[in-house]
Amino acid sequence: MESISKRYVWIFFIILLAIMIAAYLMNIFLTSPAPKPIVSQEDMDELSDGYYTIRDQNGLTILQTGLTVRIDDQFIDENNINYVIIKVEGKNAVAEKVSQQHSQTLNNHPRRSWAEITLPSWSSISAAARGRRHVVIYSTHTDESYIPTSGRASKPGKGDILKVAGTLSNTLRENGISVSHSRALHDPHDINAYHRSRRTITQLLKEQPDAAFDIHRDSAPPDQYLTVVNGLDTARVMIVVGRSNPNMQSNLDYAKRIKAEADRIHPGLMRGIYLGKGSYNQDLYPTALLFEVGTENIPLDLAETAVRNLGDALTSIFSKS
Repeated sequence: MESISKRYVWIFFIILLAIMIAAYLMNIFLTSPAPKPIVSQEDMDELSDGYYTIRDQNGLTILQTGLTVRIDDQFIDENNINYVIIKVEGKNAVAEKVSQQHSQTLNNHPRRSWAEITLPSWSSISAAARGRRHVVIYSTHTDESYIPTSGRASKPGKGDILKVAGTLSNTLRENGISVSHSRALHDPHDINAYHRSRRTITQLLKEQPDAAFDIHRDSAPPDQYLTVVNGLDTARVMIVVGRSNPNMQSNLDYAKRIKAEADRIHPGLMRGIYLGKGSYNQDLYPTALLFEVGTENIPLDLAETAVRNLGDALTSIFSKS
């Protein structure tokens, strides 16, 4: 009788253990992770040291950037001249001119409806229901900082770039736009940073925003990003669009609209639009963009001035849509 009782006890514990294992496995396989990036290796988007110099076929420098430069990347400069990279050797690249799109042409870019050109229909409806526009903002490289202000280019866990993103958020809020600014950290600054930030943007997109902005700073000589706008010293801004995104055209259309409006309101603010080989998580949303605000060799306050100006252009676009 005692042996039978022990047998039942053992059977009970075996069943209990099986249930616990099954529950654990279900939790692993049924939990929905953030969608995996279309491209991970290619999203290692910048040099760890130094910068690339891109010249035209006459040897004239058209861009210096810490972004990784690859053949077939494109650059639309401040004058809307479109270049394509045809050769890369070390940290030097050669680009040829594709076409010239004058500012007037860019401003007269064929206007489809807001939903068609920039937003999925469900997000447009949601925005209308809210009564005002909504933007989500985050930073993939949360360590990025400005040397003249902080003494170093990287501050893991508390990078100056978070302040820049915060200034853009506050500017938009002051202009009547709803903003969710995530300060989620994605350190270290490595090849997996975009995979970590993908979880952040996936969560933010549940809010059905009108746009999603990833705020960065470039690595390049300061003269590449210093200018004067409306009599004030400021950093410049470059928009980055991912070529590996199969729906890239929607994101590019949106980038062109922003540049055109910024060129109209604050001439000289925009450095241009760079089309790099990566997705930068932009495959998740048609109005997801990456902004490079200044370089590590300029002061933080000039980067904050830049995003205040950028906020004006964004507000103007939202008011027209």
